[in-house]
Amino acid sequence: MNHSKIKLNTRFQILTPTGYQDFFGIRKVKKDCYYTILLSNGKIIKCSDNHSFIYNNVEVRSHDISIGSKISGVDGIEVVVVSIEKFENTIDLYDIVNVSGGNIFNVDGIVSHNCDFSTSGNQVVSVDVLEFYKQTYLKDPIEKRGNNQDLWIWDYPNYSKNYILTADCARGDGGDFSAFHVIDIETMEQVAEYKGQLTTKDYGNLLVSVATEYNNALLVVENNNVGWGTLQQIIDRDYQNTFYSATDLTIVDVEKSYSNKLHAQDKKLVAGFTTTSKNRPLIVSNLELFFRQKQVIIKSKRLYEELNVFIWNGPKAEAMRGYNDDLVMSIGIGLWVRETALRLRNDQIAYNKAMISKISKVTSPVILPREISSIPDYQKTLEFSVNDKKESLTWLL
Repeated sequence: MNHSKIKLNTRFQILTPTGYQDFFGIRKVKKDCYYTILLSNGKIIKCSDNHSFIYNNVEVRSHDISIGSKISGVDGIEVVVVSIEKFENTIDLYDIVNVSGGNIFNVDGIVSHNCDFSTSGNQVVSVDVLEFYKQTYLKDPIEKRGNNQDLWIWDYPNYSKNYILTADCARGDGGDFSAFHVIDIETMEQVAEYKGQLTTKDYGNLLVSVATEYNNALLVVENNNVGWGTLQQIIDRDYQNTFYSATDLTIVDVEKSYSNKLHAQDKKLVAGFTTTSKNRPLIVSNLELFFRQKQVIIKSKRLYEELNVFIWNGPKAEAMRGYNDDLVMSIGIGLWVRETALRLRNDQIAYNKAMISKISKVTSPVILPREISSIPDYQKTLEFSVNDKKESLTWLL
């Protein structure tokens, strides 16, 4: 998989033995030890214990070189190692990621080699899975809307389907982006996507407009920080199918997650979805599972690119430095809500229907009270037939 063709970094190039080339980005890594190497060209390099140099077109690891070792310099000039010292200290180092033309580049007068980031194992969604999505589902949208064509459409609304719209909010300036996805709830197929910069009010209006277009989709908006500005606009517009959740929600409970604001105050509900330090790891884990099992269908190249740089930084999953994960987290929240609150509610509805279907109508004979006659029994006519003639027996009484 050649990530160098994906130009996430479009502003800079790096010098290589074959000229300036594109590269994917820069990754910061923490190491427990490092080498300091003095070269014959006067340069001093700090590198990890498995950093790759080149000599005679062969990779040479830093832990295999010693004083007097030769490595390739710029323009074919050989550089000799004058001294090398190992330090058992923690240090932050920086890798040049995925350089076009073989991951070979020039630095400090020598030729270095970095491994392809896609083989590093740091990505939350594995390389093989991302390659499957790239080959199977990614395609250009059938329509792009907006002044900057930030809203991408792959499928127009189908009146017979239900949709969920999940949104992440930003201020609308600087390097922050707002992002949302529209997903077919049943097939889990991405049908629309937005990533751009709007004010919170304009973004709220856009969300209401798109959600209404897609059959009044369930609108799930992250309410952290500036999300309240967007949610207030949605509430002011009185959009009826806004997701509400409990303020004290520590576990997902069908009785504490609702898709409308009915009795919201009585049930202590707030508009939107809150991402916390407790549920974020669960959201990421659920996201990875859905992609690994190929249960979700994505078509966006923008989302695919974000997934490529969505990595494990220690125990936390986040975007590589210099990139963002707005699209990743918004679809992660959508999958989480769909798999928890909506699924549990559907299970409850199905259970109730099953219970009702088992209730049958029982028909029993009804015993009515005996009719009370106003005539005393001794005054009633008693008859019997003899030779087809009726004779009265009242004389016996």
